[in-house]
Amino acid sequence: MIKPNLRQQRRTPLTTFSYYAMAVLSVAVAIIVAEFLTRFLHAEPIASSMLCAVIVAAWFGGFGPALLAIGLSLLAIHYYLVPPVNSFAWKHDVFAVGISELPRLILFSITSGFVAFTISAQRRTTEILRRSGDDLQAAIKDHKRTEAALLHSEMHLTEAQRLSRTGSFGWNASSGEIFWSDETFRIFQCDRAKKPTVEFIVGRTHPEDRAAVQRAIDEASATGRNFDHEHRLLMPDGSVKYVHGVAHAVKAASGSIEFLGAVTDVTVAREAERKLRRSEAYLAEAQRLSHTSSWAWDVRRREWAYRSAETYHLFGLDPDDGAVPLQAFRDRIVPEDRRGNIEAASRAIRDKVDFEVDFRVAFPDGSIKHIHTVGHPVVNGDGEVRELIGTHLDVTEQHAAKEALQKAFDEIKKSEDRLRLVIDTIPTLVWRAGPEGVPDFLSQPALDYTGLSLDQAETGWPRAFHPDDKKGMLVKWSAIRQSGRRGGLEARLRRFDGVYRWFLFEAEPMRDEAGNIVKWYGSATDIEDRKLAEVALRESEQLFRDYAETASDWLWETGPDHRITYASDHLNAVGIVPSGLTGLARWDIATDLESAPEKWQLHRAMHDEHRPFRDFVYSTASKNGTPVYVRSSGKPVFDANGNFLGYRGTGTDITATIRADHAEQALREAQAEVAHVTRVTTLGELTASIAHEVNQPLAAVIANAEACLRWLDREAPDLAAARRSVEWVINDGIRASEVVRRIRALANKADMEKLPLDLNDVVREVIVLVQRELSSQGVSLRTELAPALPVILGDRVQLQQVIINLVMNGIEAMYPVTDRPRELVIRSRQDEAGQALVSVTDCGTGISTEHADRLFNAFFTTKSSGLGMGLSICRSIVEAHGGRLSASGNEGPGATFQFVLPLHREDAS
Repeated sequence: MIKPNLRQQRRTPLTTFSYYAMAVLSVAVAIIVAEFLTRFLHAEPIASSMLCAVIVAAWFGGFGPALLAIGLSLLAIHYYLVPPVNSFAWKHDVFAVGISELPRLILFSITSGFVAFTISAQRRTTEILRRSGDDLQAAIKDHKRTEAALLHSEMHLTEAQRLSRTGSFGWNASSGEIFWSDETFRIFQCDRAKKPTVEFIVGRTHPEDRAAVQRAIDEASATGRNFDHEHRLLMPDGSVKYVHGVAHAVKAASGSIEFLGAVTDVTVAREAERKLRRSEAYLAEAQRLSHTSSWAWDVRRREWAYRSAETYHLFGLDPDDGAVPLQAFRDRIVPEDRRGNIEAASRAIRDKVDFEVDFRVAFPDGSIKHIHTVGHPVVNGDGEVRELIGTHLDVTEQHAAKEALQKAFDEIKKSEDRLRLVIDTIPTLVWRAGPEGVPDFLSQPALDYTGLSLDQAETGWPRAFHPDDKKGMLVKWSAIRQSGRRGGLEARLRRFDGVYRWFLFEAEPMRDEAGNIVKWYGSATDIEDRKLAEVALRESEQLFRDYAETASDWLWETGPDHRITYASDHLNAVGIVPSGLTGLARWDIATDLESAPEKWQLHRAMHDEHRPFRDFVYSTASKNGTPVYVRSSGKPVFDANGNFLGYRGTGTDITATIRADHAEQALREAQAEVAHVTRVTTLGELTASIAHEVNQPLAAVIANAEACLRWLDREAPDLAAARRSVEWVINDGIRASEVVRRIRALANKADMEKLPLDLNDVVREVIVLVQRELSSQGVSLRTELAPALPVILGDRVQLQQVIINLVMNGIEAMYPVTDRPRELVIRSRQDEAGQALVSVTDCGTGISTEHADRLFNAFFTTKSSGLGMGLSICRSIVEAHGGRLSASGNEGPGATFQFVLPLHREDAS
């Protein structure tokens, strides 16, 4: 909407005056200019000057000021033409103008009037155009604001639909054309590029609901009536959504029926309902155990709004019989108590106050139950009672105790001594108060409990109650006294040592012959254990609920036939749809039945014997076929009669753990294979040294055998010398055999075998194998082996491989050294931590800073022909022995590689 600029359309008196003043001023200026031009230029510019003044007044002030300027100009011209002419000097006869000048004045009047009218009209037109332009700009801005507001409103609607999970749709029943909002596409998980159709909607519907959805669509299309329907959607990932669709039929201009509606994702609400039902089941069980029921009465409709199952049980009725009328409950109440029950409820509705009432329920078998009812009126906004809600509590046992107590009271009235004896010996605290409610007697157990004396009871009894309970207790005690009837309350009472415990206080009035209350007799029963049990029950329920909702494990239940009846939603995280397991046994979904038949036979036998099981591991498959490993535990469930109901238990996804174990086993096998290849490669590099070590004892065998023959070929054979030669042959053969055995041990592919070892012996065995390599490379070997080095537990062959690798690396590191002796030092000792340490020190090129961090990485090498696996394998072998391998540069040339191993326990002790 275009709003006129009232400020521009309306002139104020001050503005109008300024325009007329400007007209006067313009004429005055024109007079001055004309006088100036006449005197100095000897011209007659009076007409043109006055016309300019009229033009200025018309342009800036409009036609009215222009007329004023014309009038003033005519006067000025007239005065200008009065003799002496062409001057504005003072003139005595201002009317002495010739008749010849009159046409000139008339012509000026007509000309200036026309000019003034033209200019003022042009000015008005210009002003109107300017205002029209401003109004047009304002209209454009308003249009843009309207478009922005519309876009903003659309954004709000989209966001509101997203937050409320509600999408909108339109459907033309005749053409089948469907329009969806963004949220509707998200609810159905449909690509926006895909055009929605009825077939797609039915196809996305859960198979169990498709027929009902198709009927609803066909009925709406045929009848053109509004529809309201709720069903499930089966999403592509297997999950299930609950949606609620509502549509309103409208008749389009073409006569076709169109449906405009909304679809809401109510999955969360349905899940909440399911959890609520479970909570209600827990509540029902708690009510059954505590003999407590709950109910709600609709005052307006005069019918039950809600009754828990325990309500039926307390009255001896069956909840499966359907809607039991109110009269059926009242018929069970003892006739003497019926009226009081009805009056208490009526008074609560009339006075809008809580009520408590006790009554008896008679059963067909003649038994009697005592019920305590507490009710509360629910008031609506108009101040009217809408509902009565309350609980029934079975107090038969308490009533029996009270009756026993009352009988005791009746008996001890005959004798004060007997009364005191009974009061002081029963476990309940007994008290007496006057009509005004102030105690005048406490039993000895009550005095002992509170630490009060009988003199302090009258004034000190309120201080014995918990500060948080005192006010409420006094209010309830006052209400009981005002009612003049039996009543009770719960409060915490302080013990003599300062500890507070919950008590149930009950009072009974004693009346005289006239019916006046003369005394109040009461008892206080310790209900701390009951309160703690109630709190523990609530906490246990909450704890179980928290565990069930936050645990990564899932819960399951099976029936007597061992088929699954329930599986929690946590199973979706494994890739298994819980609903798909219903009716199947565990062995029906297992994939390792054939590979582990004995395990499953034992598991099924345990089920048949109804025994609990724990940490049973089996494999199954997810919905996409990938293997899933599950660890399950369960226990049998029996009813009160000992009948087997099935199993309940938990399941845990251990797929990652099993796969990690498999990967670790494969890694160990690969490392062992690489270590074997490395050993064989190292033996190939030591071929010359090995041949030398074998040739030495073989050469000695030949020489000693030849000597033996010579001793025997003598004329008188020297048998003693021949015997010594044969013994030497045997020793040299054993030495050659030991060399071959060590080489075969290094070349064999065998599992790690840890035995108690002396590291010095291992070092010496390695030195024999590398001796020839040391000699050929001109390397001198020096050993500093600690005597009596403690025994370690290790694999001899693998530790030999580590030392050989470190020695060969040291020899290769000294290849470029030509300016100093090549020396290799092998040391052994115990370090500060008491572990065995072996180090190999060379005087070669050392370790560069850029390579220090990557020495032990697999496939890293500084040698042109190396594989880069030697040090990596050495570190794996040492760490498998519980040790640590490290390297460091020397202060001088070269580097030191060392490893430490833990001592054998027996040796360490």
